[in-house]
Amino acid sequence: MNLPYNDTLKRKSVQEAADTGILLWRENFFYFIPLFAIPLWLFAFALRVFIPGSFVYLSWLIIWFLKPLYDRIILHIISIKFFDKDASFNRICRGLSGSIFKGLPGDLLWRRFSPLRSAVMPARILEKNIKTFKAFNERKKYLLNGGIGYCLILTIWGFAVEIALLYGEAAFYYTINELVFNRMLPAGDIQQIELLLFAAWCFNLIFIETIYVCMGFTLYINSRVAIEGWDIEVAFRGFKKLAAIVLAAAFLFIPANIYAEKQPANDVPYELLQKIYESPDFGGEEESWRVKLKNPAQRRAVSRPMSENLHEIIANSLLIILIGIIIVIAAFLIVYLCKYKWNKPPADKYIQKTQRNTAEDPVFLLEKALHYHKQGEIRLAWGFCTAAAIYSWHVFRGIIFPPNATENDCANIVVLKTDNNSEAEMFAKLINNWVYLAYAKRLPAEGSFDEAVNLCFSLREKNG
Repeated sequence: MNLPYNDTLKRKSVQEAADTGILLWRENFFYFIPLFAIPLWLFAFALRVFIPGSFVYLSWLIIWFLKPLYDRIILHIISIKFFDKDASFNRICRGLSGSIFKGLPGDLLWRRFSPLRSAVMPARILEKNIKTFKAFNERKKYLLNGGIGYCLILTIWGFAVEIALLYGEAAFYYTINELVFNRMLPAGDIQQIELLLFAAWCFNLIFIETIYVCMGFTLYINSRVAIEGWDIEVAFRGFKKLAAIVLAAAFLFIPANIYAEKQPANDVPYELLQKIYESPDFGGEEESWRVKLKNPAQRRAVSRPMSENLHEIIANSLLIILIGIIIVIAAFLIVYLCKYKWNKPPADKYIQKTQRNTAEDPVFLLEKALHYHKQGEIRLAWGFCTAAAIYSWHVFRGIIFPPNATENDCANIVVLKTDNNSEAEMFAKLINNWVYLAYAKRLPAEGSFDEAVNLCFSLREKNG
């Protein structure tokens, strides 16, 4: 096993686990060159050659968009070398396509913005038993208990280092041109400057992205060690070959039939065996419906230290307090349910229906209109009075208005369906007064409100 630790795989703090990722990167960087660095450089060169000059900046976007693809190549290499230090180059290349394309669309799109990407990616790609989205979310929450949340710091670190390196390289190039060659950068040659920055960015990407993935992988390993005891499982895997050899030798050289050595009957201490068997420690038999020990021995009076008695007293006290808290919470829940849920009046729909009917009751609306008129609220008074008149035609005269009918539509419908021209004219006058007041802010003539109220009373009385 290619362990990046001094001796054995063991649990470490999240900072130490991240640091071991740098050691893992150093030991396997040679394999990153042919499988990641050279293909990246060739791909970047091809983008610069085949993309037209006006769209040359798309090369930046394409390289950035394919970052999760590069991460999978790096993860495939270190996951094999981690468990098999002597793995050949052909062994590393085998299965590379499966590691690259498993769940790749999600990593390229929405999961690329996850700050825990490098530590969560091994669970998604390397663990074969996760089949559904729900199972992976549960697995992710489980691994968070082991410290993979530290990957957020690694993500911020990687982003900061990437910016700092690119800025430092640009400043270094500018300084060299000014001090050594005694010339300034050509201000007009933006394409040359952009090409140099692009080359420097791709060069930095080879180092930063590989380190980032290695540190996330060691965080993932450390998380499994912390919460699953995975180091013990890995250690036992190393004994498989040895165990197979030992078992094969045992089957080959041990005799097929083995019998216990026979002792003379007079040498067997039956009395001693019978005495031990009849001891209270062995118990006995008793018919009972309870699941318990057979005739358990009585507890012996043994003097114990005062500290043990104190611990037992504290434990029993805490147990009593816990039971009391549970009882109080249960009582509170019962009281709450009895008060607010089980005794909840089943009249909600009736109340809503009553409120709705009250809002459509012409008598109630007219009372509100008179109240607001006394208070000097002219607009509210006319509004309630107009509503009372409209609902009076519906309730007391049986005229039905469409739901989307305007005030003028209501007046026209009344003119067409009523035989009393005087009431229709008074209703039309009421509507005009309300429209002028509501939309033109023109006060009705003095005495108009009394005429509107009398119209509401007359509609009610004649129906009477």
